[in-house]
Order: sequence, then structure tokens, then C-alpha cells
Amino acid sequence: MIRLLNFLALFLFAASLLLQNPLLFLLAALLALVALTTALWGQYALAGVTYKRHLGAARMFVGEETDLWVEIVNAKPLPLAWLKANDEFPAEIELVKGTLHFTHKQTRRMLTNLFSLRFYERVRKQYRVRATQRGAFEFGPVELSSGDMFGLRTQHQEIAHTDLLIVYPRVVPVTALGLPAAHPFGDAKMTRKIAEDPLRLMSVRAYAVGDSTRFIHWKATARRGALQTKVFEPSAQRMSAIFLDAQTVPFEYQGFVPEYLEFAITVAASIVRYLLDAREAVGLYANASRRNESEMVKLAPSRRPAQWFEILDTLAWLNYLTTTPLAKYLRAEIGALPFGATVIAISAVITNELVAALLDAQRTGHPTALIAISESAPENIPDALQTYWIGGRGQYGKLADLKF
Repeated sequence: MIRLLNFLALFLFAASLLLQNPLLFLLAALLALVALTTALWGQYALAGVTYKRHLGAARMFVGEETDLWVEIVNAKPLPLAWLKANDEFPAEIELVKGTLHFTHKQTRRMLTNLFSLRFYERVRKQYRVRATQRGAFEFGPVELSSGDMFGLRTQHQEIAHTDLLIVYPRVVPVTALGLPAAHPFGDAKMTRKIAEDPLRLMSVRAYAVGDSTRFIHWKATARRGALQTKVFEPSAQRMSAIFLDAQTVPFEYQGFVPEYLEFAITVAASIVRYLLDAREAVGLYANASRRNESEMVKLAPSRRPAQWFEILDTLAWLNYLTTTPLAKYLRAEIGALPFGATVIAISAVITNELVAALLDAQRTGHPTALIAISESAPENIPDALQTYWIGGRGQYGKLADLKF
């Protein structure tokens, strides 16, 4: 089309000279001006154009809202008759006002803006977004396109920069989960023994079955010719370890139940908040990894201020792919927990192996509790194991309607 326009302008220019016709000359000049303008816009339309997005918050909880600003700058003396920006959005983030268009990617949406920019003009638009699901979500990339006002030449450019939004799971009072308001995992004063502080060595004694190999005193073992284990001074700090089961169906080939996994994560976050508010050290263990990582989640009990946000970040990034049954993971880690630390298991797959592992932990001095997520109450659970059945999909759906 551009070549035809140039050829027509030259033809009319030659004809105007031969025929001495000023109207043909004027038409040729007009076509030449159009061709020049089209060439300039086609080559420099996106030169000096920048696109930036800014989120009001980099981290938020499910159900919360934040502002999103989009800024376009045309930093050149050439105005733009039109500029189109197609910005990719995660499907899990809702645009409160406005429209997101579907794309060929199932988990992506498109925010489309059409601008008209003068030279050296800056345009800023504000949106409101709402988080509907926990996770880590990327905004971008964005594709810019612009050209001449006649639509003869169009230039495209992709800006690969992305912005990350971390969405934490919903946190609710433990009473909303059907747990008692006071001492949901037993009266700490009555049932818990004081934990030992591994930083305060008191003495050594002969190794006994069930002692953690982490606390073997190798120098004393060498001197006495028999295994010796460290004995620590007692600590007044109470500890709990939450074991989260990311497996939601009996067999992995069956996939997973998203509502069960999100319910379990919400329960874990809510219990962590409750225990930290009670000035208790809390740890998190899960038989799955964070996204883009391979190691199973293992955060040792702690009461430091950063523990809450580290657990929230871990839960936001938690994958649904499990690498080992929770019962096996619990048995592998129980020896490393301080004596007397409470063990809380959260699972939608209640197996005999998991129940046996919790009872064994209880026999070795760890108060235990099982939180079951299912459509019906689990059967054949021994009375010795403190168990809470908190419901399934329906109960999880009700949490979204609660206001705190």
C-alpha cells in the first residue's frame, strides 16, 4: 500500500508538470505528505514510548483490594494518533471496575487500553483489583502497537517486564473453623511438658531408643565407648509444629481437590496466627514444596516476628504436588522436634499410617491433634487421638462470606 501511494504521488507529480495542472500538483503534494507522515509514524511511533504499571501493595490477603496504576509516556516530539496496550493479567485477580478479555491462555486475561497521545504527554489510569485466590501472580508482559492515523503502517513492541503480586491465604478465627476458642489443642498448663532448649546444654546421658541422632554427643561417646546424648536445660517457651498434608485424594493419579487444599492452607495459617498470638513458637512442615523449588517445606518452630510472614509466603507459594505421604514425613521429622512440642496434623486423607504416626508421637511425649477435612466425619479414629472434623467443600465456601 505504501509503495502504491508513493508511485501514485510520483505519477501525479509528473502529470502535473506535463499538463501544467496546479490541481494535479497539489494532489501529488498531498499524497507525498501522507506518504512521509506514514513513514515517520511507521518507523518512530513507539520510539520514546514507555509503559509502567504500579501495584498499591506487593502482598495482600485473599479478598483484599488494592490500586493498580498504568502509566504511558510519549517522550518524543511526534504525537501518536493511537496507541494500543495489551497487558496480560492473571485470571485469579479480579478487576473491580472495567473489563478483562479472554486469551488463548487459560490462566491469563488481557487488559486493553487505547490512547491518543500528544508529543511529550504522560497519561495515567487507575484501576482497582481484588485477590480471589492465594498464590503468586504475575502481571505482564505488555504488547504495544501504534502507527499512522490511516492504518497503513503499524509497529509492535513487547515489554517483557512483569510485576509480582503475592496473595496470602485467608486467615480466620479458630472458632470459625469449629475449634474451641480456648486451648483448642489441650490445656497447655495441664498436658504439656516443658520443652528443652537445644541452645542450653546441661549434661549428657546414655542414648535411649527414640532419642534424636541430632543430639548425640560424639566426644562423650568416644570417651565412654557407648552412645551418649545431650541433655538440655528446660525452656519455658511452648512449641507447636503444624504438619500440612498437600495430598487431597488417596492416590496421586486422581489429581487433587482444590477446595480441600485451600481449606487446609487456610486452617494452617489461622492456627499459626492463633498460636503466635498466644506467644507460642510455631513451625510449619508440608509434604510439598514451594513453586519452582524441590525441597519439602520445613520451617522449624520459632516465635520471632519474621516467622509469621515467612510462613505466609511459604503458604502462598505452596504447590499441590506431594513427594511423600504425610505419615512418613512426620516420622522423619518428629525426632528433631524438642521434647513436649505439640504436633498438629491437617489432612484431607486420613490413613491408618497417619493415625499410627500421630499416636507414636504422642507416646514419645508430644501432645498431638488431627484436623480432618472431608465431606463426612472420619471413622475408626482412636479416642486417644484428639481429632477435629471441620467439614469439606461446603464449609470452606462459607468462610469466603465471613467478615472479620
